[in-house]
Amino acid sequence: MDQVEGDDLLCLVQRIKAETGKGIWIYSGYTFEQIMAHERRREILACCDVLVDGLFELKLRDLKLKFRGSSNQRIIDVPKSMKLGEAVLVSEYM
Repeated sequence: MDQVEGDDLLCLVQRIKAETGKGIWIYSGYTFEQIMAHERRREILACCDVLVDGLFELKLRDLKLKFRGSSNQRIIDVPKSMKLGEAVLVSEYM
């Protein structure tokens, strides 16, 4: 999400989505709320299906967590969250 100045990341996720139809997971040190407040990051996020947000924090590291490294990170359903305008967690991974 730091590569927002050019179109490279946006074009990449759009192409992956169009050519594969696969779900796209994106990991970001930014929270959902921070991404939504930034137009370019929001465009990239709109192409994704799941967001693992927040910074990895070593003191909150938990090896039992699925798909995330620390307990402060959330696994977010992107389409539902963008529709509602607030983070909707993917409960099956929490």
